Amino acid sequence: MTDWIGRTLGDRYRIVRPLGHGGMGVVYEAEATAGPVGGLDRFAIKILDREWTRDAAVVARFAREGRAATAAASEHIVRVLDGGTEAGCPYLVMELLRGRDLGKLLHHERTLPVDVAIHVLEQVLRGLSAAHRHGVVHRDLKPDNVLLIEQGGDPYFAKIVDFGMSKIDRPPGGTAPVVLTRRGVVLGTPLYMSPEQSRAAPDLDARSDLYSAGAMFFECLAGRPPHVGPTYEQILIAICTTDAPDVRRWRPEVSREVAAFVRKALAREPGDRFQSADEMLQALRGVARAPSADPQLLKRRARTRMLVMGLVAMLVGAIVTLLAVELVR
Repeated sequence: MTDWIGRTLGDRYRIVRPLGHGGMGVVYEAEATAGPVGGLDRFAIKILDREWTRDAAVVARFAREGRAATAAASEHIVRVLDGGTEAGCPYLVMELLRGRDLGKLLHHERTLPVDVAIHVLEQVLRGLSAAHRHGVVHRDLKPDNVLLIEQGGDPYFAKIVDFGMSKIDRPPGGTAPVVLTRRGVVLGTPLYMSPEQSRAAPDLDARSDLYSAGAMFFECLAGRPPHVGPTYEQILIAICTTDAPDVRRWRPEVSREVAAFVRKALAREPGDRFQSADEMLQALRGVARAPSADPQLLKRRARTRMLVMGLVAMLVGAIVTLLAVELVR
């Protein structure tokens, strides 16, 4: 990761320090050496690892990330400003964002307040709406690919990153579609995959991204993805054969309206889901105004939890007493 530090790419960007390492490359912080670019003088530069430069499919996917992010211009999608090749290694120049991704936030907090989860999803849907209008399907939407920064006084301003897995169906200018996925090959992160992506369907459309957004929203509320399992294969089977559970099983205070929204977002059949990011966004704004969960249901569940906790306490007390008696003997 230190090989590039101090070097200048394209006579414009001097590498300052590493920011992180992904599966196929390293992201560095860089500074402008010949004046601002896109109004910025500091950048995040992703450089493809040298070992991957011999793989034509990987190089093409790397280039596709830049084209997809550029095509789908939105304040909720990371800006790609430039790109090139240095010493045989392709690189992308992006806006430098200070924050943490949603995955790290969930790892630390486990769940988000319902209003915060709705706010984050609303922004993700705005970004997806822009991408889908330009024929770009992300195909690897997950908490790690949603960066949260502070902007305009909003500590949860969301930016979608990493379009390296994207499918570009209708690029600007009417040129031929760019689709680099081999038939029958499952690409993406299984916990957030749609059923059709889990089956390696060749004709994924925007509704697959909407399922992934719903899976992220589920995790923000429940503290876990909708489908889990000990192996990659078992997760894929569950996604394809089992309906997502009711989010209120883990988050009883969620309203009926929000639970119904999640259920529709995670429908196994694409035709049963929201049909566009704009439709999903409109529905989300509706449930954001809905009242909280049925108080009687919350009371019943609270009493059940209290009863279980009481029984556990009695059992622990009995075990401690028995151990004390044995020690006295």
